[in-house]
Amino acid sequence: MQEVTYASLQTGMAAPARGELFSILLRLHPIEVGWVSPGAGREAHAAFLDIVRQNDEALAEQLHQPNQRRPFTVGLLQGFNHLTAAQLEEAMTRNRQVQVSPGQVYWLRITILDTAIFGVLFQHLITKPRTFIIRLGEARFEVSRLIGSPEPDTAANSWAAYSSFADLSTHTAVQREYAFEFATPTAFSMGQKSWGKVMNLLPEPAHVFESLARQWEVFAPAHLRLTAHELNPRDFVIWCAESLIVARYRLETRYLPSNKFAQPGFQGTISYELKRAQASREARWLTPLAHFALFSGVGYKTSMGMGQTRCINLTSVKTASAGNAEETTGE
Repeated sequence: MQEVTYASLQTGMAAPARGELFSILLRLHPIEVGWVSPGAGREAHAAFLDIVRQNDEALAEQLHQPNQRRPFTVGLLQGFNHLTAAQLEEAMTRNRQVQVSPGQVYWLRITILDTAIFGVLFQHLITKPRTFIIRLGEARFEVSRLIGSPEPDTAANSWAAYSSFADLSTHTAVQREYAFEFATPTAFSMGQKSWGKVMNLLPEPAHVFESLARQWEVFAPAHLRLTAHELNPRDFVIWCAESLIVARYRLETRYLPSNKFAQPGFQGTISYELKRAQASREARWLTPLAHFALFSGVGYKTSMGMGQTRCINLTSVKTASAGNAEETTGE
């Protein structure tokens, strides 16, 4: 097994007032021939909680509680390069197992909105660097690398990143357009009917920013929340519905395998255009929340692979202090 690397990431003895945010990529190698679901969202979720449980049972139990917002997301297993696009889609849609073999390389992305959880993961990495094994279904993978910050040649739009609520809050320069990439099936839960759960498969701007705002309000330090700035999240969502329109999109329906049925969602890119004044208090939240999408995901079941999202046209301008803006060179 190759040495596990820790790419320029601060460990989080961070001041609680900042609210640290982590987006981590794990490089995986099959230990032996095995079989796994192509997305493996549910399996990856279970594997992540098992790592937490090995190091902090109380925290794992807390994270496992139902009907709560999760301070983490776990992506879908990536790297099935030995399959054609059609073969992979068929396996995903029909929930068919795919063989994995030694010598192949796979990737798994985890985002964390809580420093305590990251501390547990990092502790596991330190204490078991040669036995960092992840089981996904019937397949076992060793972790050969952990990437926690952008590689030099991919800094512009990397899925790996490190930031904080405090830092994202400084990105208040308002853009006319926000372009989002939904890399895995995404959907919004709209409540329950007598016949079952109501799902919305359209990325209307108000739904996207409502999902982001709700996560922000739960996990950001109190002094950095919308309510701390005298803005009711519900009023912000109404403003989004009235102020943002869909400018262009390239979307398709995709399915996430499940034990009982395939969960449909939308996947692709979409751009939202701001049609109202950029100077309003609501507008200044668009850019921080767009940055936040990389860490929080959007919509339903983000802890099981759905809603892996990022804004792909963000500028690098952020506010250093009131009335004083500075140029930065990246995240």
